[in-house]
This record gives sequence, structure tokens and C-alpha cells, in this order.
Amino acid sequence: MQSFKSRIGSPDHAKAASPSAARSTRGSVSPGGSPDTANSKPPKPLERKLSSKAVPSPEKRAVRVSDVRQQLGQVQGDLRRASEEKARALVEFNATKQALSQRMEGEGMRRIKILEGAVAKAKESERKMLESLVTQTKQLEGTKIELEEAKLEIRNLRESIRGLEGSASRPSRNLERYLEKPVSLDSCQSDEELVRLRSELRLAIEAEEKNKKAMDDLAFALKEVTTEMNQLKQKLSTTQSELDTTRAEADQSKLMLRTTGERLQVVLEEAERLRLEADESVVAWNAKENGFINCMKVSEEEMTKLQQENYGLVESQRIAREETTKLRDIMKQALSEATVVKEALEIARNENLQLKDLLSDKDNSLKTIKQDYECLKISEASALDSVKELKNLLAAASASDMKIASSDDTGSPTKLKSIIKEGTGREGMAKFPSERWTSDSPCIGNGLKDHSGSFLGMSERVASSGQKDCLYASLSSVSDLTAPSFHELHNGDVNSDVFESNDHMERIHFDGMNNERCFPSKQKKKKPILRKFGELLRRGSFQK
Repeated sequence: MQSFKSRIGSPDHAKAASPSAARSTRGSVSPGGSPDTANSKPPKPLERKLSSKAVPSPEKRAVRVSDVRQQLGQVQGDLRRASEEKARALVEFNATKQALSQRMEGEGMRRIKILEGAVAKAKESERKMLESLVTQTKQLEGTKIELEEAKLEIRNLRESIRGLEGSASRPSRNLERYLEKPVSLDSCQSDEELVRLRSELRLAIEAEEKNKKAMDDLAFALKEVTTEMNQLKQKLSTTQSELDTTRAEADQSKLMLRTTGERLQVVLEEAERLRLEADESVVAWNAKENGFINCMKVSEEEMTKLQQENYGLVESQRIAREETTKLRDIMKQALSEATVVKEALEIARNENLQLKDLLSDKDNSLKTIKQDYECLKISEASALDSVKELKNLLAAASASDMKIASSDDTGSPTKLKSIIKEGTGREGMAKFPSERWTSDSPCIGNGLKDHSGSFLGMSERVASSGQKDCLYASLSSVSDLTAPSFHELHNGDVNSDVFESNDHMERIHFDGMNNERCFPSKQKKKKPILRKFGELLRRGSFQK
């Protein structure tokens, strides 16, 4: 029955599946059949896109072609699934219909007949059991009567046996006598009667035992009969319940058969409608397929054009790569040259730094030379003043000489000594006292002593020559050397001979400065000038 129910329930499932398949095919296939449906419109936007974008980009065209192919595959798959589901639904419906008809006609009736035969058999067995029960009850009643009669006989026999035993239980003497004595005729009769009674008693006991066995067998048979009756009653109740259930199932199967027939009609109508819709969708799909084929042809032409453009782009890319490789080589050469230029620049920078250092040194030396030149100018001015004084002295000396020459050409040695003393006294007044100057300014004195030893020696020789009447020659030589010496200093060509020739002039100039100690402000101004002049002498000695 369960298999019967499951087989009956399968058409419902098939029918439930078939409307869903019909709905799916209706959603995927049938809209293409009617021109008013929604799925019949997608080619129009596609044609609009193709017309609006006559020359689209290659990427968009490739994407569009792939989309069209995907849509085509999806529609074909939907049509295939719809046709398969439709065929499957029809096959299942026919199979369920045949199975229902066969099962309802074959199994149902056979099961009903089997149940009716089982009920008939149960009734027949019940009838036989009742008959056997009646016969057994009759036999039981007869055996009961016989048993009562046997009991009465047994009771009588027992009473007679007791009487006989009482009579036999007399004194033993009488019995022994009775036994010892020859038996009379009456005793012989009583013995025969006793044997006969004993045999009857034995027979009665045997019959009682047989009756007991028969009663036991009867009781056992009654028990078996009652148990079989109970079992038969239970089987009868189960068979009646099964019969009721089978009748109810038969009614349900009839109802289900009626409902399945109605559903079959509905499914047939639905299948017919789906067939019509499938035909319409096939026609619409053929039109769509033609449009898709045209679109694919256009897209293939565009793909060929794009491939040609791609080949051109690949060629241009190859040329560009070659150019880039050449440019890379050029860049490498330029980088190597740039590294060389950088190294040259580093060397030039180092040289520039060295030249800047040299220039700074030169600038510093030029500044010092300028300062020395300024000091020389000042010293030249002071030397010119001293030269003027010497010229005045020379003029006075020449006048005195002229007077001496005019008075007496030979002249006495006493007058000559007096003239020399006057000259030396004047010279001592005009001469620069080196000892006082060195004592007043020890730094300058030490510098002059260290760097101009020859200069002092020359001044002492000139002083001694002046004392030996060579004053005029020394003065003339000093006057001749002043101008060229300062001119050579101005041109940057300083010689030790010039400094030695200028020794006497400087001593005179320092003597004049020493005479001006009473004016401390002037002396403070002249101290830096003297220091610069000393440095200039020092440099001249180094250059030499």
C-alpha cells in the first residue's frame, strides 16, 4: 500500500514539476514568440547601439560580441531545457497514467479478492470450529454422564469392598481356621464372588483412569479450541479492519484517479498551449538568430579590421621598442659622459677651490702690499721733507765752503777741523739717534736689527765717511737714490741695495721723529707707520 501511495503521489509531483517547467519555459521561451512581450525587445537596443556607435572602440566591440554570444548561448540553453522538461513531463504523465490504470485494475482488485477469500476462509474455519466445539461439548456431556455413573459404581464397589474387608478382618483365628479348614461350598462361592468383585474393581479403576485421561485430553482440546477461537477472532477483526482500510484506500484511489484525470486534462491543455508557444518562440528565435548572425558577421568584420589595426600597432610597437633600445644606449653613453663630466667638474671644483684659496691669499697679499704702499707714500713724504732739510744743509755747507774757498784756498788745518766739527755737530743734530729710537720702541728696533743688519752697517759706514770729509758725496748719493728707490718700491721691485741706500735717509727721518717726542699725539700716529715700514723692510729682506 505504501508503494501504491508513493506511485500514486508521483504524478502529483510530476504535475507540480510540469507547471513549474511550463512557467520556466514560459518565462524563457514563450516571451520570444509574441512581439508584444519584453524579451522580444532586446535586439532593438542592440541595433540602436550598433547604429549610434558606428565606429566603437575595439574593446567595446569585443565586449559587445561576447555579450551577444552569451545571450545566444543562454537562449539556446533555455530552449533546450524547456523542450527537455516538456518531453520529460509528458513521459512521466503517460507513465503515471498507465501505472494508475494498471495498478488500480490489477493490484486493487486482486488485493480485494485476496481479502474477500481470506474473509471467506476465516468464516469457514469459524463455522468448522463451532461445529467441532458443539460435538466436543456433546462428547463432554456424555463423558460427564459416564463419569458420574462410573463414580457411582466405584462408590458401590468401595462400599462392598469395605464390607468384605470388615468381614475379612475378623479374628485371625477364625481366618486361620477358615484357611486351614477345608473350604466348604459356601466359602468357595464367596471367594469366587470376591475375585469377581476384585476384577470389577480393577476394571472400574482402569475405567476411572481412562476417564481421567479422557477428561485431561478434553480439557486440553478445549484449551486449544479456545485459543484457536481467540486467534481466529483476532484474525477476523484484523481482516475486517484491513478490509475497511482497503475499501477506504480504494475510495481514495478512485478519488485520486478522478483528480489525476482532471489534472491530466489540465496538463494536456497546458502542453498544447506550450507547444503552440514553443512554435511561436521557435519562429521568433529564428528571426532573432538571423539578427544575431548578422550582428556576428558585422562583429567578425570589425574583428578583422581590429586585428589588422592590432598588427599595425604591434609593428609600431616593435619599432618603438627598437627606438627605445637605441635611446637607452644613447642614454647609457650620455650617463657615462655625464659621469666623466661630473668627475671633471669635481676636479675643476677642487681646482677652483684651490684657485679661490690662492686668490684669497693673493687678495690678502695685495691688501698688505697696498697698505705697505700707503706706508711708503707716507715715508716718501717724510723722506722728501728730510731731503729738503738736507738740501738746505747742503746749501748752507756749500755757502760756507764758498766762503772758505774765497778767503783762503790753502786754508789752515785748524779751520778745516772747525768746519768739520761744525758739520759733525750739525750732522749730530740732524742724524737719527738709533740707540734712543731702539730704546723707545724695542719691537721696532729689534725688527730693524734682525732684518736690516746690512742697512745699519751701511749707515755707520756713511757716517764714518761723513766724518772723513766725504759728506758732500754721501748727501749727493742719498739725494740721487731717494727718488728711484721709491719708484722701484711703487712698481713692486724692491731690492736690498735700495734699502741699504735709503738707510741713511731713514735714520735721519727717525731722528726727526725722535725729536718730536714732546708731541705725543703725532708720535702715536707715526707708530703704525713705522711698524708698516719695518714690515716692508722685512719683506724686502725675505724676497732677497
